[in-house]
Amino acid sequence: MPVVQIHALPPPSPDRVDACLAAVVTALSDGLGCEPAGVWAQWCAAAAMHTGPQRRDFAGHCPVVIIRARRGRAPEQIAQGLAATAAAVATSLGLPLDDVWVHWQELDPAQVFAGGQLQG
Repeated sequence: MPVVQIHALPPPSPDRVDACLAAVVTALSDGLGCEPAGVWAQWCAAAAMHTGPQRRDFAGHCPVVIIRARRGRAPEQIAQGLAATAAAVATSLGLPLDDVWVHWQELDPAQVFAGGQLQG
């Protein structure tokens, strides 16, 4: 079960948050070949964002996306998931793909508690 956290400035329209989360769930589940119900996504609103010393407004900011998932996926599958997630964030928020940062973190199932039980 991948967990996605999108750290970004609030978009001009709050509806875009839900649209972005839905797009990410669909894109990542398609990219990984898993069920959409197994992908959890959260919006983590940033109060401010800078690139270098420059403060950014929504149109010029760079969302940071962190995907946490259990170990065991092939590198090609992870690459597909990363690319699909970045494209979904960029498209749904109307930002350039070059401005989206996506990071994959593999988790040891023995160190994950979910669904009422330890996963490993």
